Amino acid sequence: MYVRALLNVERKNMLLRYLPQVMHSENGVNQYWLETYRNIHYTHPGIYDQKLRYINGTLRNQKNIPGIINYFSINIYEPFLVGDILLSPLAPKSNRHYDYRLDSVTVDSTRRYLYHISFIPKNKSYQLLRGHMSVSDSTWSVRSLYFEGRSDLLRFKCHIDMGNPGTDTEFLPVSYDIEASYALVWNKLSGRYRAHLTYKDIQTEKIQKPQYNLSASFTLKRDRTAHERNAEAFDSLRAFPLESYEQVIYRDYLERQAHRDSLPRKERNRDKIWKFLSHIFVEDYKLNVENLGTFRCSPFINPLMLSYSKSRGLAYRQDLRYNNLFRNRQSLDLRTRLGYNFTHKEFFWQLRAKYLYAPMCNGSFEITVGNGNRIYSSEVLQDIKDMADTTINFDALNLKYFTDLQLQVKNRIEVFHGFDVIAGINIHRRRPVSRPSINTDLLEDQPSNPSDEIVGLIRKQYISFAPGIRFEWTPGLYYYISNGKKIRLTSRYPKFVVDYERGLNHVFGSTGVYERIEAEMQHSIRLGLRSGLSYRVGFGSFTNQQETYFVDFANLRNNTLPEGWTDDIGGRFQNLDGRWYNASSHYFRMNAVYEAPFLLLRHLGKYTGHIRNERIYLNFLTMRNLPSHIEVGYGISTFVFDTGIFLSYNQPSGFGVGYKFTFELFD
Repeated sequence: MYVRALLNVERKNMLLRYLPQVMHSENGVNQYWLETYRNIHYTHPGIYDQKLRYINGTLRNQKNIPGIINYFSINIYEPFLVGDILLSPLAPKSNRHYDYRLDSVTVDSTRRYLYHISFIPKNKSYQLLRGHMSVSDSTWSVRSLYFEGRSDLLRFKCHIDMGNPGTDTEFLPVSYDIEASYALVWNKLSGRYRAHLTYKDIQTEKIQKPQYNLSASFTLKRDRTAHERNAEAFDSLRAFPLESYEQVIYRDYLERQAHRDSLPRKERNRDKIWKFLSHIFVEDYKLNVENLGTFRCSPFINPLMLSYSKSRGLAYRQDLRYNNLFRNRQSLDLRTRLGYNFTHKEFFWQLRAKYLYAPMCNGSFEITVGNGNRIYSSEVLQDIKDMADTTINFDALNLKYFTDLQLQVKNRIEVFHGFDVIAGINIHRRRPVSRPSINTDLLEDQPSNPSDEIVGLIRKQYISFAPGIRFEWTPGLYYYISNGKKIRLTSRYPKFVVDYERGLNHVFGSTGVYERIEAEMQHSIRLGLRSGLSYRVGFGSFTNQQETYFVDFANLRNNTLPEGWTDDIGGRFQNLDGRWYNASSHYFRMNAVYEAPFLLLRHLGKYTGHIRNERIYLNFLTMRNLPSHIEVGYGISTFVFDTGIFLSYNQPSGFGVGYKFTFELFD
């Protein structure tokens, strides 16, 4: 596929250079052009893989208008034209969202009738399009399609021509003509893109029984940064010659390059350093070192690293990663995660080293060390209560949370397709956040209370040593093989998880004997073009406890810096007091999310056009001393943020209201 772009900087300020994924402009230069040549591999249903081969133009890299490259991978007969964002007017049951009008009927050069049809959205949603198409009466194939609309920060007008009737390309696009504009923080870019596709091999196959191995659909998977800047190569690759104004833009660019190369080396190096610093602050930074691997870090200034909720407050995280792929397809992955919770004033860190020794069997050896969440020890207070006067007010004891230093060593292997066994060891060292003390004002009525003896019962630290085993099974898991490595995709069936752990005594100073068992099932079901149901059901229990001071479940925990499940809000309890996570030796939980567009806000399109999906949340939890905790929530998803509001009820706390807010911009 040959693509040529003419780009204009219509309005800019000092923030333009700090916008992720956006082209970097030069001072005093407002026009640019870019041409690329790509190999594309397409497999039904909608699997596109692109490999950039050659690039040329007046931009320093292929960055231009964010997201525009997705508009060159459109199958007009799929339910969605771009990813799962823009609903096609040709999708099944699309008449629920579009009105259609027959504008005219004409006859082409082969005496075939062409029906010219317009489509108009019924709602003012940015997921719907406005445009027209021409349909041939011979095979009822679409000959051309024009649509316009808006997606996120991008406004576009796209015209697609299909191949000639009766040829192998009749149902495939052969040319694109796209006009686009992008505006953010008082910056505006616009551009025109023209593309021509030449097909080298077209194979049609009958629909067969689904195969889980999709390797044939991913034959072009490579490093997308591996391309060549070669102006001479385009002399034979151009589908149409350069216009005179494009030649002028290119000549001016070469003159600026020659002037820049003539500058003193000190000045050139200073310019490179400032550009490097600006990049790592706002963009994912990637450094490839030959024979040493790849280093990546997430940008320091990125709203995606922030999240906020009423119960957990404001949190920020940062990821650093190193990866090295060896010749035998084995790999080493080192990852550092840093985070800070501003509400609880807690700093979190985690170091993980993963060695993939059996790429085809998902075999890996992993070591993780870091500080976990501060944990509430209800068992310690229970032991004290059993040994002291029951009339003491134990709320006066200033010991609620413990810091946690965790070391985890585990090995994962795929026994058969979709079934993994993970065996390992968990070691925790927990210490009180502050020295325990007694509030004597609350004990004035009990002068004989032996507070010093109670404080003495609490140890300075608690060490646990627990080997464990975990089983994960996902039936019907799709995958593909790339460079000798098995890459997992998705499944239409639920995922089943069973986790068992046993704490041992007198190992590296460990105290306490216990058994922990948890089971869980997760499943995501697609119900329609944009609707789906995801649910998560599980239970867990601690048994055979002897001096078990910390109830710490693997699947139910109060993550101050959580990672998403179906999204960054679903799959967890938003209004639950964090102390409940460690206050019971057993639990049963259920989380469900139903998402679909146009649920409640379809009639307010003037104000809600940015909303992609609406979500209904239902959360349920029961445990000892908490018969039921129920949450019902409503949320929306936009390209800028996800947010949700929750109404909850449980017997100890009564009714409560909470909310969660996460950024999605540039994700």
